[in-house]
Amino acid sequence: MTSIVAAGSFTTLAGLLTTEFVEDIGWGVDAIGPGIAINMLFYGLTAPFAIYFMRRYGIAKVANTALMLLIAGSTAILFPMPLLFNLVWGFVIGIGTGCLTMAYGSLIVKTWFPSRQGVIAGFLVASSVFGQFALLPFWSEVMQFFSWRAPLIGSAMIATSAIIINLVFLKDAPAADQIRTDDVAPTAAAPRPLGGLYEELLHGLVGAMQSRIFWILALLFVICGATTNGILWSHFTMAAMICGLTVTAASSVLLLIGVFNVFGTTLSGWLTDRVDVRTILAVVFLVRGLMLLWLPSILIGVFDARIVTFAIIFGIMDVATVPPVIAICNRIYGEQGPAIFGWVNAFHQLGAGMMAFSGSMIWLVFGSYDPLWYLSGVLCLIAVAFVFTSSYRPASTPLPAAT
Repeated sequence: MTSIVAAGSFTTLAGLLTTEFVEDIGWGVDAIGPGIAINMLFYGLTAPFAIYFMRRYGIAKVANTALMLLIAGSTAILFPMPLLFNLVWGFVIGIGTGCLTMAYGSLIVKTWFPSRQGVIAGFLVASSVFGQFALLPFWSEVMQFFSWRAPLIGSAMIATSAIIINLVFLKDAPAADQIRTDDVAPTAAAPRPLGGLYEELLHGLVGAMQSRIFWILALLFVICGATTNGILWSHFTMAAMICGLTVTAASSVLLLIGVFNVFGTTLSGWLTDRVDVRTILAVVFLVRGLMLLWLPSILIGVFDARIVTFAIIFGIMDVATVPPVIAICNRIYGEQGPAIFGWVNAFHQLGAGMMAFSGSMIWLVFGSYDPLWYLSGVLCLIAVAFVFTSSYRPASTPLPAAT
């Protein structure tokens, strides 16, 4: 969990850095938009491969490698050059954080908690997202006193601490590919031997892509990523400052979203074990959409009850889509479920990256972020309709397992 918190301290840092790069250095929002978009894309694309390599080589080795990438990346960004920022933040930080997402939480849930997939997934995801937002107000205050480099140095120090903790406490079990089937039967404690990269990841993906449910989930998660990470991680802080809020106030709104995400995602997980998943997804997208359509009228430079209400309700709905989608993937695709969820989650970050880049273009063209909030709200309402295009039940012929 320490590694996840360390990675989370980087994922939401882009919004703070953007404001400082624009105000102090004079960069345009569009100049650093590509790096933020690439970062979100690789944050999602890296996860399925990270799961595979963690199972093959051990969690500690992969986690520590990712943390070292984060340290190296934050060091490079201390030297402000737009091209360097876009390359490092996009690829190095994107891959580093992508190795430490909660996508592998699906594997944990599938293996150890098959009868309580929803509630456990909700708790794990909620903890992860809370870590992403908890440090923001602190970083914003530090930045006011010590410049924009301070949060980067602080996040690198957290990553260094995580490496030390991993070296002391995180001991890898024997790699899965070293386990012989004639010695040990596959269990939660002793996973089956791994096949090659194609058999473990791409074979399942190719099979899943032949089912309509996969593309429905992918579309829903494109919209989900676009209307959460795509706007909150990179544009909300800047938009709030333009409207008159301080960086600390904007970060406090994001902190509230992170706090109430714990309640909302855990509740969503609990309901996933008891309620039709379509109902959960439809309610989440509907309420989220209404909140985003309301945002332009309340983001007016005053930290009042309305913006607090937005933060609370949006926080409850922020990541509440993840537990039901984890359950759907495990239900539909069986042993391939965790890997398939990793690929579906990659579409989440594809949507986030597209919206992060589009937000920069919208600001450049309109001189306002209001069209971004309206676009996001409409996308959520469209998602409500797509939720009901499937019953999300296993097909009569299950997805073939990797051989």
